[in-house]
Amino acid sequence: MQREILREEPAAAKVSVLIPAYNAAAYIEKTLDSVLAQTWPNLELIIVDDGSKDDTLAKARRYASPTVQVIAQPNAGASASRNQAFAAATGEYIQYLDADDLLHPNKIQAQMECLRQKSGVKISSSAWAMFYHEPNEQDLRPTVLWRDYTDPVEWLLDAWENGVWMQPSAWLTHRTLIAAAGPWDERISLHDDGEFFSRVLLQAHEIIFCQEAKSFYRKGISDSLSSIRSEKATLSHLAVCQAYETALLAYQDTPRTRRACANNYQRFIYEYYPHYAEARQLAAARVRALGGSTAPPPSTPMFHLLDKVVGWQMSKRLQNFVYYYRLNPASWIAHKSK
Repeated sequence: MQREILREEPAAAKVSVLIPAYNAAAYIEKTLDSVLAQTWPNLELIIVDDGSKDDTLAKARRYASPTVQVIAQPNAGASASRNQAFAAATGEYIQYLDADDLLHPNKIQAQMECLRQKSGVKISSSAWAMFYHEPNEQDLRPTVLWRDYTDPVEWLLDAWENGVWMQPSAWLTHRTLIAAAGPWDERISLHDDGEFFSRVLLQAHEIIFCQEAKSFYRKGISDSLSSIRSEKATLSHLAVCQAYETALLAYQDTPRTRRACANNYQRFIYEYYPHYAEARQLAAARVRALGGSTAPPPSTPMFHLLDKVVGWQMSKRLQNFVYYYRLNPASWIAHKSK
């Protein structure tokens, strides 16, 4: 049975906050409190526990109410949890939020007011900051994406060319864009948010950035839905590059968009070298087919000279060695110079 969706103007519209949760018992209460502290009055909250092995589900159920729904499912991944939550949502606007992240109290209201001022616009991004223990607005660091866009392709190209992004809770999205873009791809386990929102953005004709709205993205969690990395996740990253290519070139096939897709594949090659040779070969074939890449190897100042002397492949091997054994080249050089 399909749930009834109320069609309302932004001034009164219901917002559905959708939270996938897996082993988030240490953080989920603060996350839920940040939602319930929102100044926007017309909210529903839907939490989908993805087969957690800790007390996440029990803690979430303590918040159950007429406006807070808790759903339990066998472990199926973050994307499946978000799709389940969206299917249960009745709001006109959708706010995705991971179970360890936080919203500023006026986050949703600020974005709804921005949307109300721009008739016909259906998606808004916001300011956001990373944090480890407690959020701090002083950690807000603007990027090129912190502005309005009248062309979604320009947003994607700015993001890819500058290596920046918007984390999922920064967005507030009209549900019609999500319905048109299609569900989260449940086959993808790494960079699933980038793949999903690239499709959503290509359904929009304009994107509003709301400086007053703020969210906070927690880093350093090793057992969250967005941090589980494996060979399967690496192949998922390659699938995301392929999905980017399919979606973007179907929308706009130009030398610049083809180069942007090639650069995504080339960055994949840089990131996983010298591992996963077969996946890197597939990526290299796409780089050639798209006309070549202009993406330079990523490097720290310490290894920049090595890139020029021995090539990026050997430099990357040395970087991997240093980071694997937790060596500190700067300290070693300082010690030798004494």
